[in-house]
Amino acid sequence: MERDIGIYYVSKHGQTEKIAHFLGECFGGLGWDVYVTDLRSDSGTPDVSSFSAVLVGAPVYMERYPRVLRRFVAAHRMQLMAAPVTGFFSTCLTATPSTREAHLESLRPAREFLEEVSWTPDWLASFPGALNFRQYGPLQRWILKRISRRAGGPTDASRDYEFTRWDEVARFAKDLHDDRVDSPYRAERIALATRALDELMPEFEQRMVQEIAVHASPDEVRSAIESTELADMPMAQIVQSIRNLGRRWQDPSARFAQAAAGFGAFPIHMKHTHEVAGALIGQFRKRDYGIRRMQNQEDFKAFSDPGYTKALTNFWFDDYRDDRTILRTETRIHSLGTRARRRFHGYWTMASPGVRLYMGSVLRGIARSAVRRRQQHHPLAA
Repeated sequence: MERDIGIYYVSKHGQTEKIAHFLGECFGGLGWDVYVTDLRSDSGTPDVSSFSAVLVGAPVYMERYPRVLRRFVAAHRMQLMAAPVTGFFSTCLTATPSTREAHLESLRPAREFLEEVSWTPDWLASFPGALNFRQYGPLQRWILKRISRRAGGPTDASRDYEFTRWDEVARFAKDLHDDRVDSPYRAERIALATRALDELMPEFEQRMVQEIAVHASPDEVRSAIESTELADMPMAQIVQSIRNLGRRWQDPSARFAQAAAGFGAFPIHMKHTHEVAGALIGQFRKRDYGIRRMQNQEDFKAFSDPGYTKALTNFWFDDYRDDRTILRTETRIHSLGTRARRRFHGYWTMASPGVRLYMGSVLRGIARSAVRRRQQHHPLAA
């Protein structure tokens, strides 16, 4: 079986470039045909779809990745989603695998980036980078010295320091080559808010993401989602009333989940404990929304009647720190057929501000429900 791999990278001070070429040497030694590409090069970018495996790498500075990386992933997202094997590696000054918690924390910028661009690679790694003090400008040198000092690292700006553990980089390449199921670099071992969405609806035309911090644990957030009432989200009721030309949508005392089911939405079974999702199919520009009721997610995935639009929404509440859970919701829209896409685009231009208000009200309603449940179960704490 022919194996060729495209390694695309962005490098700021040279360390990510060194890692990319080292990976190329590792894969070359394992019998792969290797093509290493600098995304800032003017020589052109090889076609992503021409490789049996694709790796993308970049450094993270101040928890942000270079814009050229975002543009590359945005331009080639569907090709990356369709590639047989994909991986993302991040170069981070503080990356360390010393504990499971530290490893996950070093991956946090990478996870946030992947969720932002909605790409779920098969392999994921964060490698320690370098402190190239002699290449930095005065301000950057001062900032990085402070960061290094707080982390207990070196501060002598007259020399450079390399922290990359090359045996880890080699293991990443070997694990991918061997397709090791128990490898710590398998992305499926890392929770990503967009993983299930990418499986259920990889292609979409509209996307809306919002989040809120809730003073509750993830398990309490789940319970709050299940018990949220329409009365907890008054703005959502106002938006719905306007959309329905003044007609009341549901009894305010009804639970949100029950009201959604009555409207035509159905729950999606999620593998991750801290994720809830639902889906809907309709012709939403119509006054009655043109709902097509589905029985399960298999029917939803298989539905292909032109003229209709699919909507998929999830609530993700995995990130828990300092007694707060970040509750994130994402809605994706995919219209079936050119005509439906064109018609829905016009509708979405007018309706999307209202949808954003509606979903923001839902998030605040869940937060109110969580507070109410805490007061009921722990009155003294309230």
